[in-house]
Amino acid sequence: MSNQISTNILKNFISNTLGIEKLTKNSAQEYKIDSNEFNEANVDENNYLDIDEILDNDELYDKFATLYVEDRDKKAETKDAEKEKEEETKVKDKNQAGV
Repeated sequence: MSNQISTNILKNFISNTLGIEKLTKNSAQEYKIDSNEFNEANVDENNYLDIDEILDNDELYDKFATLYVEDRDKKAETKDAEKEKEEETKVKDKNQAGV
């Protein structure tokens, strides 16, 4: 999956949508990142992962790419549902106008 999503798109998704610039060990658990994965990606061995460390690690890149795809699909489904509801309202209004 990682080869299908550009690094820039994923970087923007992580910083804008998830609201993180740095991922601490505690907040990493929210994204189902265990201690071993965190430690493996933590190149400079501080208490957090920055976005570049996340993107440089294939496993974490894939995890966040999956989150990106899920978020994108969820937004598309919501948009489709809203559009369908609009269409139904238009049909209903047309039917009532013809009465």
